Amino acid sequence: MGAAARDHEPAAVPATLAVLLGPVAFFMGIIVPAASMGKHVALGAVFGVVCVASGWRALAIARRGRRAVRVWAWIGIVLGGLGLVMLVWQLLVIVTGGAFPPPFWSPYAHR
Repeated sequence: MGAAARDHEPAAVPATLAVLLGPVAFFMGIIVPAASMGKHVALGAVFGVVCVASGWRALAIARRGRRAVRVWAWIGIVLGGLGLVMLVWQLLVIVTGGAFPPPFWSPYAHR
């Protein structure tokens, strides 16, 4: 009764979620469609934020042990973070009307 309760969530669960959502956020950051752009940006942002948050949660649970969980969590964090950066970059190009330099990976993003 006096002992502190430990976290019983397996670290692999949020790491797996981060790795599964990372490529989705990355893909949504690469391509921004002209039609339904608002929905695409909102979904890409949600996937990216949940991916990064899940990866950080997995790292917090795994701490020093479980090397594989930490590696997969970092892979998810990097993919989700890159997806968010690419999404914001393309959004800045669109919002500024081309004043912000277009991304190098998407030459058709000129407006």
